[in-house]
Amino acid sequence: MRTVYRRLRLFLGPVRLAFLGACSMNSSEIVHGPNLRQAALITVVGYLLGFGVPFVSFYVLPKIFVVNSAAQTSQNILANQGLFVAAIFAMLLNFIGDVLAAWGLYVLLRPVNSSISMLAAWFRVVYATIGIAALLNLVTAYGLLTRPDYLMVFGRGQLDAQVQLAVDSFNFQFAFGLTVFGVYVVILGLLVIKSGYIPTWLGVVLVIDGAGWIIMEAGPYLLPQVNMGFLIVTSFGELLLLAWLIGWGTRLKEPNQDATAPPGSSDTA
Repeated sequence: MRTVYRRLRLFLGPVRLAFLGACSMNSSEIVHGPNLRQAALITVVGYLLGFGVPFVSFYVLPKIFVVNSAAQTSQNILANQGLFVAAIFAMLLNFIGDVLAAWGLYVLLRPVNSSISMLAAWFRVVYATIGIAALLNLVTAYGLLTRPDYLMVFGRGQLDAQVQLAVDSFNFQFAFGLTVFGVYVVILGLLVIKSGYIPTWLGVVLVIDGAGWIIMEAGPYLLPQVNMGFLIVTSFGELLLLAWLIGWGTRLKEPNQDATAPPGSSDTA
């Protein structure tokens, strides 16, 4: 037993020393992550990954999806398989970009209020999760049409109905997820207003943008007789934010720091 104990001490000795060394590090030796300029750049990259969404929303899906004809929708997918697959991966890149942008904006706005900034980031991650779950419906539709086994099991009419349902499910679920995105943008706008190093007017635009998304996407459930489509004009706040990040955000300087913490880093609202 003594031999086993000595060998165990020899094995765990380096681990113990490393742990004690890590615990004894002072705050100046801890890596705090990206600075504000790097965070702005990360956010820009995240947003740029989402530039395939207009391609999918305004070209691919209208070209392929026929509301009143499941058979025509299936034929269109089969006739444009490359385009359909490109749309799937464009949306996947968009949601990956959402996670990246959530991280970048969390770091960018952490000096304002770290707790609320973290909350905002989580809302965007939840939205991206809903989006990826919705996107799996398009993956299912593609699989149903490209594997001949399903045609023998369901028959042509039932298979077409399954594909139509899958594409419909993507549209419904993605649109509903935009309500969560709207909550995120409202919180983001409030943080920007309070920041002092990002223009206040940009924060106001973001709050209006987020409120527009919430009302527009929740409207069909709460007020089904009212057409909220006109609120799409409020949805360009993040484009203005992207333009500001490219032009000025990448030149941000770190806020002044005292011996303990940067001003405005308090977790109080």
